[in-house]
Amino acid sequence: MLVKEQIEERKDLSQPSNYRWVVLFASFFTFVSFAFVFQLIPPILKTIQEDFGLGEAESGLLMSMVVVPGIFLALPAGFVINRYGFRSLGFLSIILVAVGSLTTALASTFLTALVGRLVLGVGGAFIIVGMPTVIPQWFSHKDLGKAMGIYGTNMPVATITAFPTATILEQNFGWHYPFYVGTAVAIVAAIIFLITVREGPLKGKRKTSGPEEVKRAVKNAEVWKASLVWMFFNTTAIAFLSWAPTLFQDFKHLEDFQASLLASVLMYAAVVFVPIFGWASDKSGKRKPFIVSGSILLALALNATAYALDFTLPLSVLVLGVAAAMVPPIVMTIPAESLPPNLAGTAFSIVTLCQNIGITLSAPLAGYFIQTTRSLPLTFLGISLFSVAAAIAGLTLKTK
Repeated sequence: MLVKEQIEERKDLSQPSNYRWVVLFASFFTFVSFAFVFQLIPPILKTIQEDFGLGEAESGLLMSMVVVPGIFLALPAGFVINRYGFRSLGFLSIILVAVGSLTTALASTFLTALVGRLVLGVGGAFIIVGMPTVIPQWFSHKDLGKAMGIYGTNMPVATITAFPTATILEQNFGWHYPFYVGTAVAIVAAIIFLITVREGPLKGKRKTSGPEEVKRAVKNAEVWKASLVWMFFNTTAIAFLSWAPTLFQDFKHLEDFQASLLASVLMYAAVVFVPIFGWASDKSGKRKPFIVSGSILLALALNATAYALDFTLPLSVLVLGVAAAMVPPIVMTIPAESLPPNLAGTAFSIVTLCQNIGITLSAPLAGYFIQTTRSLPLTFLGISLFSVAAAIAGLTLKTK
């Protein structure tokens, strides 16, 4: 019934406002500001390890600590956003990103660096839940896959800018300096957000989002299945991105900058192909095939990368990026299609909860694989199993 009402409301929007593209860009850049600071760690992880005298599993906490707050805050954030919207909360969240980045920049101990990452994670928890709820308020179902495809390039764009930025600044000024840049990016994002982001014409009536509606949203099986796919996908992708620069240095004998650049090839591919797959999914009316085939291809490409040499190494990482691009726009579309916009906060809080569990496990788990096996093929094999799990979860979806 809720979805039927949502569809009827969307039919009335015959002339979508061009301002929706401004909101989409602001939503995109807000997430990028968070993801940029999040992804500054992998290229300089080895330097931080040496500076603080850390092991692989221990240093992996610098990545997983960012998403720990999201495990506890995701569902409450969804309920708050359903009731009050995201405008005020979004601005405060970006300020927390800036504060977290600055704290890490000023850190002289590992504990202080972790505190900075934790503060970053609190802001990020609300951004990850909140920003996707704004987009369905401006885009109807027929354009939602395309919009989510564009929005889904946020992590790739953040990564391909963060990796070289962190590497160059660390080599010339030390590992603290990338986080000063991250602070500046977050402040710019806060200003853009404050000026441009507002609720859209498809938001629905918030007063209808009572306990029964929220309860129905929490029980929506499709949202949970899509969220499980997202959890396993992120475990795989973030484990690779967190450790690939270090692994390429140690096992492929690449220089620091070369290793970071090669690792970011995955995200260069994603920037191009995520919107394409979002558009193709809208055109074909299919969702499930993209999730299943993308997850399987991701697992295969990951194992191929472990054995690749010379020109086949960047080629295998490129294939890895194309495969990874199939999943995000579809996962972001399914919850938005399963529930009306006024309950999107609940839907994306479930998605975020599962995502954060996956990311929390990813870096320390990959670090444990490296520490115990000292083998690139075995490490990538262990990581790829989570992508296989994503494909299995995708097969249970009822969507076409």
